[in-house]
Amino acid sequence: MSNNKQTDAPQFIADLSGGNFAQQLGIAISEVAQGVVANGKKGKVQVTIDVSRIGESNQVNISHTLAYVEPTAKGKRSEDTTSETPMYLNNDGSVTIFANHTKQLFEQFDKA
Repeated sequence: MSNNKQTDAPQFIADLSGGNFAQQLGIAISEVAQGVVANGKKGKVQVTIDVSRIGESNQVNISHTLAYVEPTAKGKRSEDTTSETPMYLNNDGSVTIFANHTKQLFEQFDKA
């Protein structure tokens, strides 16, 4: 493992699809847990993240899939959704929605 800064995982998840992915994940976890308790059967929530480079830049495309299986009284209900979010691989090794070199643009407004 390198000495680079790690990606802030909670912020990373919050940034996927403009916050929609985190909301969908919360709903999926709740629905599956409710189905498990109500029906005494095993459920599943699965997150898949694929990363690919965008052109010759430091940008990466994050393809994220949320799939879940909720047990029901007579079987199961499943759903999956896939979306993509472009992000930046910063010089420090972190992956963020905005490139770190743009950070100073927002600091001016924080001081006001």
